[in-house]
Amino acid sequence: MAQRVFPIINCADLPRTRQWYERVLSGVVEYQFPESGEPQYLTLRIGDGQVALGNGTAPALYGETPLPASGHAVDICVYVPDLDAVTSEADADVVIPPADMPWGERVSYLRDPEGTMLLVIQETDSSS
Repeated sequence: MAQRVFPIINCADLPRTRQWYERVLSGVVEYQFPESGEPQYLTLRIGDGQVALGNGTAPALYGETPLPASGHAVDICVYVPDLDAVTSEADADVVIPPADMPWGERVSYLRDPEGTMLLVIQETDSSS
């Protein structure tokens, strides 16, 4: 049985993408490989979840080079307490500005530097 699942975003520019997740979603590095110097892989804690960023420009263990997002196949969903603050920090990376949904959440779409779409959600009082 699985114990934990988290996405790994393959990056063409890992330092830039790391800075974006730290700035926009307050990500905190939990693990980095190698331990010193420029990371090839790292895990960021975001709230009680996590996302990993990997250098996507070299072959992985299975022999193929992962391609950084060039569109998107997966949306990452992130719940935040203050959607307006997050979208303000994301600035030009906001694809869809915050909007109230009929099911009681406030949502926005952001695009990270690798092209990954993030569905960012703030629960409203009526959605609890």
